[in-house]
Amino acid sequence: MNKIKTKINKLFSKINKEKLINTLIVLIVIALYVAVALFIYSNFRERKRQELSKGIIDKIDEEIEKNDDNVTEAVVSYGGFKFTVLGKLRIKKINLYEPILKENTKDAYNTALVKMSGPDLNENGNVAIGGHNFMRGNYFIKINRLRKNDVVTVTDLTGRSVDYYVYEYGIKSADDASYLAQPDDPNEKIVTLVTCTKGGKERYVVKARAK
Repeated sequence: MNKIKTKINKLFSKINKEKLINTLIVLIVIALYVAVALFIYSNFRERKRQELSKGIIDKIDEEIEKNDDNVTEAVVSYGGFKFTVLGKLRIKKINLYEPILKENTKDAYNTALVKMSGPDLNENGNVAIGGHNFMRGNYFIKINRLRKNDVVTVTDLTGRSVDYYVYEYGIKSADDASYLAQPDDPNEKIVTLVTCTKGGKERYVVKARAK
């Protein structure tokens, strides 16, 4: 009798193990499907964002071409969106080329770069430019690769392009806004690039100065 019970227990144990293994296999397959679907969606969303970004840059170039009054901002429409454009930013080292928008809104941040504070582009003072860190595409994820004397080029709506040379970079706490301060020298031109890290708990900041 005991031998029969032992055999039955072993049989049920084997069945339970097989069920567990099958369940794990199903869960792994589902997880893989979800991961692939998210990857495809992420790629699709990034392609659409890049198309929108490129379209806005084309609009900026049009505004620069016809800007006889030297205005510093202009409202443009593209892809069903309407934004106030200020200029564009290029960093060749990290293959970044993005519009700079005035609106400090979710839609603006999800589209391009945004002016956070400071004077008009390429004027004396410290202008801060923010960008998302989504681990994808042409956002500010790669600004942590910048080192001293790397070049950040800002072009405003007058068509004026100024090269800024990196002199400082690093992590700041979310409570530290000292990087937004204006320089002591009133003739100094600084551009400050800002992005979030660790889920918004910290900021990665790159400062560059025109020579």
